Amino acid sequence: MINSTLESANILIIDDQEANIYILEYFLSSQGYTNIKTTTDPRNVVPLYISFKPDIILLDLSMPYLSGFEVMEQLKVLTPANTFLPILVLTADVTTESKQRALSGGASDFLTKPFDLVEVELRIRNLLFTVFLQQKLKNQNLDLEEKVKERTIELETRNIELSLAKEKAEASDRLKSSFINNISHEIRTPLNGILGFGQILTDGNLSEEEKDTYLQMLNESSARLINTVTNFMDISLLTSGNQKIYKKKTTINTLVLNVISKFNDQCKNKNISLTLQTPATEEEINIITDGDLLSKILYQLIDNAVKFTLEGTITVGYATTDNNLKFFVKDTGIGISDEKKDQIFETFIQEDIATTRKYEGSGLGLSIVKGFLALLEGKIWLESEKGKGSVFSFSMPYMEVSSNKDQ
Repeated sequence: MINSTLESANILIIDDQEANIYILEYFLSSQGYTNIKTTTDPRNVVPLYISFKPDIILLDLSMPYLSGFEVMEQLKVLTPANTFLPILVLTADVTTESKQRALSGGASDFLTKPFDLVEVELRIRNLLFTVFLQQKLKNQNLDLEEKVKERTIELETRNIELSLAKEKAEASDRLKSSFINNISHEIRTPLNGILGFGQILTDGNLSEEEKDTYLQMLNESSARLINTVTNFMDISLLTSGNQKIYKKKTTINTLVLNVISKFNDQCKNKNISLTLQTPATEEEINIITDGDLLSKILYQLIDNAVKFTLEGTITVGYATTDNNLKFFVKDTGIGISDEKKDQIFETFIQEDIATTRKYEGSGLGLSIVKGFLALLEGKIWLESEKGKGSVFSFSMPYMEVSSNKDQ
């Protein structure tokens, strides 16, 4: 690009007379112009234009082989659209017809021989300054286009982000609405059972068998209500960051058996086989951990398995691997689709919100599991196939202690 002094411009002189070329080249060099090329053969114009890329051309009209008019026709084809290539015609042909033909054929300015060198330089400088301004404007337009393009991309990206945020917010609102409706159902339903069966049990005409049946139903409603309220409390503590950890010596086998025992009746009523798979060693595994949180994690996973398993088996197991204690809960339940696996641990999520009515529960269990495991520096993962069952596995670091050591 031409700089503001214009002296770096590429100047191409085309004249069949070497004397004219010498005078022009010598004078322009003395004025500080540094990039000058010349030719006395107009047939060389095309390769020179391609290689030299002139900013201005000084052109004679009357030449052998090709006239200046023919040269200008060639240059029209070579010059890119919207590009200003000034051509200063220097000729001895002083006829009005030649002047008009030259100016209409592509010439920017016209001087007749003999010419005044100072005037030639002034006209060259004026034409080059026009080129400089045009190039500057072109570069500014390119910069502006680039900035507009970048800004457009930013706006498009922002619009996509806003659209996704809007969709996420709307989805969150729908989930929260469903969650609130579900919670209302999960509180009112067992409460209705407690009040209803409590009132029925006051009837003095009931047989002992009926009293036992209704009392069992009342207890089940109470347990369901307590479980719902407990889940509320747990998720509230996790969300607010107020959940505390209390580590102490914990006997793993005893802890797991205690949790499993809470589901024996439910599994028996649903004709589901519930089994425990333990390490081959007969030695008890005693570790330092928060046994209450670990119990709640296992309870939620087994409760989830029982809820979504209509028939078949549920297997609970654990094993030691390196410095980690690994647990798993495997079921032959309804399974989880691939697209929902990453979402299933989020708050308020069930695999399908429509199942909220079919399968009782607050939808908080797995998010509670994930939160508790984070506090215990553990991790959880899922393997599942829709319609064939699921395996929830989790691991956590542990420090084993002797079974006879008081803690």
